[in-house]
Amino acid sequence: MPKLKTHKGTKKRFTVSATGKVSHKRCGSSHLMSHKSGKQVRRLRKKSILSISAEAHRLRRALDTRESSQPDAIKSARLQFLAERKAERAAAAAAAAAPTA
Repeated sequence: MPKLKTHKGTKKRFTVSATGKVSHKRCGSSHLMSHKSGKQVRRLRKKSILSISAEAHRLRRALDTRESSQPDAIKSARLQFLAERKAERAAAAAAAAAPTA
């Protein structure tokens, strides 16, 4: 079976976070801003996260991001990495505190 290609239009419009959340730019913020309120303009500047999980799953498949589709595995790997780094720092601090005679 051939490789799946990334959908280029989707790639330009959506981003997938490390936990698998799909974010996108809000519509209506490119022009005709003079009649919109300041509150609305500020809200339109920010990115939005998809709340419908089925749509997020469909977009993750179109973007072909396999590593981001398993948030639990990513979270456990990150926690393991942080624990290892903490142990290394503790060992380095103990070695620095030990008297060198």
